[in-house]
Parts: sequence; structure tokens; C-alpha cells
Amino acid sequence: MRNEREGAKDARQEIKRYQEHINSPRLCPEQCYRMASPTYALVCYVNQVTGLFLSKNYYMIPIFLQRAYGVLLALKPERVSEPYRNLVEQYLSHVAHFIVNYQCLAEDEQQAAQCIPPALLASVPVSLPQDLFMPGEF
Repeated sequence: MRNEREGAKDARQEIKRYQEHINSPRLCPEQCYRMASPTYALVCYVNQVTGLFLSKNYYMIPIFLQRAYGVLLALKPERVSEPYRNLVEQYLSHVAHFIVNYQCLAEDEQQAAQCIPPALLASVPVSLPQDLFMPGEF
């Protein structure tokens, strides 16, 4: 019989690897921490997902997955580099799959999962690309 939590530890480790790179200065959009920047909301929403995940406050994560993904889709390609866009999309997908696959939401919280963009669940999460690893960076 399969344990419904089987694989959760490995999935959490993969998410942690993404979290270690998600704010890398060589990947984040320029001036993304300035409130007037078009990329500010994206970076804030992604970081909110990270904070909620680390705090195991899973109930709120689907809302911020929806917001982050919506902003990501709305941003013009020149505002967000392709490597950062891919990193964020994969990260959000990993978190979305974790929330759904490892029953992180209580029975009375299940409706929150409806906020998760279907595209994030349709995407098959992949391991962090090796080209993101820089010797001595982390």
C-alpha cells in the first residue's frame, strides 16, 4: 500500500533548491525591488509563496500562486528574462503539485485549491536546471 506522503521529502527538497535561486541577483529582473517596477508584484508574490511554504501556511498559497502566475503571464518578455521566467514557472508548478499531491489542505480548505492555475498543475515539474548552479554561490 502506497503512503500518501511518500515522496513529500524529496519534493520539499526540490522546492528548497528552487528557493535558493529564486532571488539570485543574476536572475531577478532589474530594479524588481522598486515598487514602481512592473516586475515588483511578481517578485513579491513569488516571495510570498516562499514565506507561506516555509511557514507551512498552505491554505493561502493557492491565492498567491494565482496572483504570481497571472502577473508572470502579463509581463512582457523584455521585462523578465527567459531563464527567470522559466525558473518562476517551474517553481510555482512544484509548489502547486506539492499542495495538491501531498494533501496540504484540510478538508474544509479544499476549495482554496481551485485558485491554483490549471496550467501549473498541467506542467510536469522538472529538477532545477544544472546551469543555474554557480560554484561558490550557495
